[in-house]
Amino acid sequence: MSLLNLNIFGGNSRDAPMQPPQMQAQQPQMSQQDKYISSLDPQAQMEFQDDAVVAMIQKEFKRRQDERRPFELQWRLNQAFLEGNQYVDINPVSMALDEIPKMFWWQEREVFNIVAPNIEMRSAKLGRMRPILKCRPGTGEQQDVRSAKVGTQLLKNNYYDEGIQLKLGDVICWMEACGTGFFKNTWNRNSGKIFAKMISQDPNTMQEIAEEIREGNLDVVAVPTPEIYPDSCYHQEVTNCRSIIHAKTYHLDEIEEIWGTRVPAEQTTAMQLQRSMTGIGGLGYGLGGFNIVTTKLENHAVVMEYWEIPTKKFSQGRLLIVASGRVLYKGPLPFPVGEDGQLALPFTKVDCIRRPGIFWGKTVSERLIPPQRRYNALRNRKAEYLNRCSIGQWTYEENSVDEEYLEDNAGAPGAIIPFKKGFNRPEHVQNDQLPAAFDTEERTLLNEISILSGVSELSRQSQAPSGTSGSGVSLAIALEQDDTRLSTTAGNIEQFIVQSGKQWLRLHKAFVKLPRTLRSIGRNNVVEVMDWTAGDLRSDDVVVESFSALAESPAQRRQMVFDLMGTPLVLDPETGKMTKEMQSKLLEMIELGHWEATDDDNEVHINKAERENRDIVQGMFPMPVTYDDHVLHMSRHNNYRLTVDYEAMKAQNPMLEVLFQQHVQVHMAYIGLHAQQLVSQIMPPPGAPGLLPPAAGGMV
Repeated sequence: MSLLNLNIFGGNSRDAPMQPPQMQAQQPQMSQQDKYISSLDPQAQMEFQDDAVVAMIQKEFKRRQDERRPFELQWRLNQAFLEGNQYVDINPVSMALDEIPKMFWWQEREVFNIVAPNIEMRSAKLGRMRPILKCRPGTGEQQDVRSAKVGTQLLKNNYYDEGIQLKLGDVICWMEACGTGFFKNTWNRNSGKIFAKMISQDPNTMQEIAEEIREGNLDVVAVPTPEIYPDSCYHQEVTNCRSIIHAKTYHLDEIEEIWGTRVPAEQTTAMQLQRSMTGIGGLGYGLGGFNIVTTKLENHAVVMEYWEIPTKKFSQGRLLIVASGRVLYKGPLPFPVGEDGQLALPFTKVDCIRRPGIFWGKTVSERLIPPQRRYNALRNRKAEYLNRCSIGQWTYEENSVDEEYLEDNAGAPGAIIPFKKGFNRPEHVQNDQLPAAFDTEERTLLNEISILSGVSELSRQSQAPSGTSGSGVSLAIALEQDDTRLSTTAGNIEQFIVQSGKQWLRLHKAFVKLPRTLRSIGRNNVVEVMDWTAGDLRSDDVVVESFSALAESPAQRRQMVFDLMGTPLVLDPETGKMTKEMQSKLLEMIELGHWEATDDDNEVHINKAERENRDIVQGMFPMPVTYDDHVLHMSRHNNYRLTVDYEAMKAQNPMLEVLFQQHVQVHMAYIGLHAQQLVSQIMPPPGAPGLLPPAAGGMV
């Protein structure tokens, strides 16, 4: 659902300077949209008139529909094959999908869907990706380093808070069906936490109305591919497009709720299943099949959002929203998601297979259609051969038998077939043996489909492919080759997430006005709290942490750990033995333990030391106690004072070093007091007789 509304793009009266009530009555404040339109030249203002806006968008929408129709027909054909409706084809005359009729009543038309499991396996392997976004600092300065840390943590929080993993799965499904998927990255002022409430009075009913003021939040929408209409299908990237139309069907009540305008209903269509009117299947199946057809929707209208980049005529671009011939919104582009904070189109796209010079990517399912048709034909011809062998065919002399009786009872067990005297008796037709070419062709087609889809038997059937010995090395090589076939699409998805992450940071930098707090689970299971503002987002250089997302499976990870255990890399260089922490870490990697909870005693002290670090940074002085592990506490405090963040804070507040030094000295005093107590217990007081040596029977 699109979350664009007038509250998002309208001017904020609270940001305007205060004026006397009489001036406010005489000079009503202009909205941001009206100010922008009034600043244009007269010719450009004419193009913002409602009639001109509606006529232009409807004309552009019709042109873009006609230009995109060949690609759209291919998408519908791909989806039909994925759904199992594989006896349809594109009619170049009517520009629609038509069902292919049967040639004979007895013709077998079963569907043996090989496309669907291959595409589902591709989607599953690509959906397993967990791209970790990180923000790189522009320079080595302390402010840039902290800015990069804020940006990295903000990207991580957005990834989980917005459910990007689920939305990415939707985009991958559209990408595998149509070749291209989209994210729409916007800012919704009506979401997020509530930080104030405004009480107003309705002038008609004189009742108080409470309006909640929220801090706003990022809104990422996985846009279905058929809803996007670029200005040209031959502009390869979104950045090459001057404008994009996002057309989506809404219910009339939903339009009124979002944009505050009631529009009349218009003719809209949707896809649904309808029973096929021609025979699908084999003997005895009758009709029984379904096709995807378009049907009309009641009380709906198509909302067309026209996004146009800034030009010489329109310096801030245009966002025009039209439904049923009425303008719902008109104004400048609202989102500075371009480079250096420039206004740009808030869309990012990913292609399954990139096509140079074409906006729409190519999908693997399109390549699988020809071998899938041939595979269906091959399996059905084999079924027809079995039908002829099992049901049988007969020859007889004309007028020698009752033809209707022979047709109804020839295949019945124990049937008695009479024939006239003087004629030869009916005989069963002897079928030749099925040629071996059928089996050879079937294996060839399955191998071809595996090559085209990039999914081997190891991934699709969980068994070793033919020709491998079944050893671990052979299986690892086969799996690596299988992942290599998907590496191009996986790389496209990584770049897609990177571009989206850049737009997320730019939206936060533009619309976050008040300080906010980031919370995360840091090292040693300690909650890290970080306050930030829009000024802290100084860099939008987003990268993906370098790791192979496709090859990261539990079995491979365990094998890697077992291989490392035989090398000196996991051993302590000083003792030559494996430390307890490393052993726990290896157990965590093979999912047999959690390394952070292995040493409960140390963990408790470490957590307390980290809490003391945060308290000291906030100006408090936590007092050490006798039961602290003072050596471990001092180690954690000193390690924290060696970090870059602490150096930046110390430069702004030199008293931090004094507080830390005093706190560490208290720990040292406890250590010294404990040492004195041990000495006093072992050494005799002055003037007391000495202890006998152990050899003489004394105490140690």
